[in-house]
Amino acid sequence: MILHPVVEGEHTMSRRFEDKVAVVTGAGGGIGRALALGIAAEGAAVACLDISADDAATTAAAARDFGVGAVAQTCDVAVESELVAAVERVDRELGPIDVLLANAGGSRSESVPFLELTMDRWQTMVDRNLTSAFVSCLVVGRHMAEHGGGAIVVVSSQLGEVVRKHMAHYCAAKGGVKQLIRAAAVDLIGHGIRVNGIAPGPTMTPGTRELFERPEVAEANRRFIPLGRIAESHELVGGALYLASEAAAFAVGTTLVIDGGYTIV
Repeated sequence: MILHPVVEGEHTMSRRFEDKVAVVTGAGGGIGRALALGIAAEGAAVACLDISADDAATTAAAARDFGVGAVAQTCDVAVESELVAAVERVDRELGPIDVLLANAGGSRSESVPFLELTMDRWQTMVDRNLTSAFVSCLVVGRHMAEHGGGAIVVVSSQLGEVVRKHMAHYCAAKGGVKQLIRAAAVDLIGHGIRVNGIAPGPTMTPGTRELFERPEVAEANRRFIPLGRIAESHELVGGALYLASEAAAFAVGTTLVIDGGYTIV
């Protein structure tokens, strides 16, 4: 069966996640929103976590259009106590968590020459990307271990595989995420929890649109991406949901690079 990209308001034929409960972090927009709607379209009840209450609520409302339960929760997933409270609410209102799509993070298009980096910039970037992934895996992993297991998919970046000038803090954080995926996978598989990741290339989101639509940036990306264009958020959903599904039962600690060929040239 061919799975088509999720279009808001349309239902897909596949229901791989029927009766499952999924948590999506950073679900308010961009990749996180696409992931939340993608797994809702395949039958999962969804908890939409985001630092923006309005954005989380908007995604949750769209998820309900697929006939599933959905809750919105304001949460800074780099703060353990906030994520613990969110997980308790999800368990109470939707049931035990089967899938975590740990998407929160991003560079916010911050480009800083290495010698101009400050400790504040460094810490903010690491917390936004690496700490948030760690706390998400830790808190939800503990919950899953208590309830018989589950699947975790962490969103990394192609810049966890290669580097780009003036982005040392982001590259280092996402490189750490790749190793976190592998290390967590080794420890958690004994609890019935599979941990994997996806590494997207440049992707058009509300947060990146202004940057990517600049003519010089668009041309640079066309030059460096063999596919010749930027990804759309929905194009990442298939890889993430494959890793979260039973079809990937033998996939442990892998990161699937979805970058239009960026890292192979």
